[in-house]
Amino acid sequence: MNEALHSHRGSNQGSLKQYNENIIIGLLRQQGPLSKAEIARITHLTPQTVSLIFKRFIKNNIVLQEEYIYGKMGQPSAPFSLNPEASFSIGISIGRHQLDISLINFKCKILKQYSLRYNYPDVSVVLNKITKSLNKIFDYLSPDQKQRLVGIGIAQPDKLSKWAEVFGVDTNILSKWADVNIINEIKALAPHYEVTKMNDVPAACLAEMFLGNGNNHPNFLYIYLGTFIGGAIVLNGQLFNPDLKFTSSIGTIPIKNGSGYSQLIEIASLNSLEQDLKKNGYDSKLLIMEKELPPEVRLMFDSWLKQTLEGIKWSIVSVNSVINTNLVIIDAHLSRNLLAEINLKLKNLLEDFHWEATEPVTIESGTIGKHARALGSAIIPFNILYGLSQSTLLKNIDHKF
Repeated sequence: MNEALHSHRGSNQGSLKQYNENIIIGLLRQQGPLSKAEIARITHLTPQTVSLIFKRFIKNNIVLQEEYIYGKMGQPSAPFSLNPEASFSIGISIGRHQLDISLINFKCKILKQYSLRYNYPDVSVVLNKITKSLNKIFDYLSPDQKQRLVGIGIAQPDKLSKWAEVFGVDTNILSKWADVNIINEIKALAPHYEVTKMNDVPAACLAEMFLGNGNNHPNFLYIYLGTFIGGAIVLNGQLFNPDLKFTSSIGTIPIKNGSGYSQLIEIASLNSLEQDLKKNGYDSKLLIMEKELPPEVRLMFDSWLKQTLEGIKWSIVSVNSVINTNLVIIDAHLSRNLLAEINLKLKNLLEDFHWEATEPVTIESGTIGKHARALGSAIIPFNILYGLSQSTLLKNIDHKF
């Protein structure tokens, strides 16, 4: 059976009601309007089970009924789509160079977004921008919409307090992050809502799972090329152990470099390229613009890319030797043209690799790009409520027996 189809299978056991509902919500988000008959066919749920679920959905305004479709065999069908006003979520993405505060609807469309670009994340500056942005979002939402705001997600890299040398700032400035409990800070600003924090790359992976190439693949390795390279693993349609601090932290994989070894994060992160550009008087924004790079910038990019590709290649081989997902989705804070170039060259490198005792992987480009972490931060609360949690499924099974 097709892997994507298998990932949408539900269960007809009554105790798994929420799991089945979440499967259908995910299906409607990924494939758009579907009739109840189509959903029953895809999920292998009985028509009676699907009908009961949709009664609950309609009662709670989760779905909208589209116009009837005529002209096919049998009775005219009425497709259903997600109601964008059913729920809202807020995301706060605290990056090493950019802060984004976003409001999204149930279809994960960004309704409001407030951003701040900086050379390094100063605690007081970041908290001040978050405070002002949250106030604007709460002013924008009606009282009824605030009732349907399901939570606030935070996407933030680990150990921000340790990166002073990388940013070239006084250690006392970034060390303040070690004393900040960002969850408590946000709860103080929005005491009526659940606040959840996740590492920035798994959050970016959530955006790809919900809206991008990942939504048709239950198993894949996700790699994001940002200021520092990071990764996440998706198994059975869900993030693999996102609560464990260093799970899927591919940046720590040792890569042979000259006569010794370096971690992947040292040789395949955008930070080193951005620093080279800065030293030579170029703005790193050139890397996200959809136009040809200036000749000198092109030379610096090519030099960085050579060692980056080698590092990513061996990282993929290492991960694939332990967990064979057969698919790698790579996204980046880069222009789509540069990302496509990276993935094409990586495919060529891997074609020459001898895949003994394991299977070759498929490389695909992520579709969210530079907005992945911002969008992913807002999806965190939706994933908690509507994601396919294996732990919830097992809990329900244990309870049943």
